[in-house]
Amino acid sequence: MMLHAYSSLYLDKSSRTLGNMLHDAVIEFGMDGTDFLNRFIQSDIAEQFENGNPKYIAGKSGAELFLEVVEKTTGDSYIEKMKPIEVYDRSDVYWVGWILAHYQWYSGRTFKSILDTISYRELLGLYGTLHEADVQKSYEVLDAHFFNTESKLKTIRKRCGLTQEALAKVADVSVNTIRAYERKSKDLNKAQFDIIMRLTSALKCDISDLLD
Repeated sequence: MMLHAYSSLYLDKSSRTLGNMLHDAVIEFGMDGTDFLNRFIQSDIAEQFENGNPKYIAGKSGAELFLEVVEKTTGDSYIEKMKPIEVYDRSDVYWVGWILAHYQWYSGRTFKSILDTISYRELLGLYGTLHEADVQKSYEVLDAHFFNTESKLKTIRKRCGLTQEALAKVADVSVNTIRAYERKSKDLNKAQFDIIMRLTSALKCDISDLLD
């Protein structure tokens, strides 16, 4: 059973907040969606959502998140340019932010891992078929992208002719950990340094071969 970072009671608020944040960036200020989401990840705000920090998942508006992302990654302030928005348009851009929050909560994957596997543009392309469907259908479609996209760890492990169990034994890392990194439910980029070093030693590869 998947353990979520925060209660489903907060999910409606957090998903609307991320939808509104992305709407402000792309629709109101004309920013590139891919660039802004990269900034969202570069700031510590994405991590706050991943960890279920109530200050972020329930305590801030989309506009406040947008301003914080911009200030933390560029030093610029848009606060004087912001116009109050009473009702947000449920556009394709809004939906991308909304589904990112939902899928991150559902899967436990990091935002970086999700967007490395399915890009902002690809998510926009799914809007037409998924925005009116049950959210479980979106989960299934996004899961399929992960299952069909091999992690670097899995690619190198297979190239070395090792099973997951064999790699776990040689690297002294639990097989469940290997499986989690390969299916991207855990982000190898955030692994403890000694785990990464044991894996690179066992696979006879460089750190850059494993990490994004």
